[in-house]
Amino acid sequence: MPGLVVGVAFIVFGVCLIADMSGVARRIHDFYASFMDPGRATPNTIRVVGVFVTLVGVGWVGTSLPLG
Repeated sequence: MPGLVVGVAFIVFGVCLIADMSGVARRIHDFYASFMDPGRATPNTIRVVGVFVTLVGVGWVGTSLPLG
């Protein structure tokens, strides 16, 4: 059950990054760019990270479901 909750949380957060709901990807980029050199990273880079976060969430959900 905890794995399912964590997986769903990752999926929701990943979808929020992908869709840039309420400008969350832009705000995360601005936060890290304030004390780190972002190089060539843009808010769209954070949106791509959302794809990987969503895939990790799907993995958590998949492993938390019982087999058989």
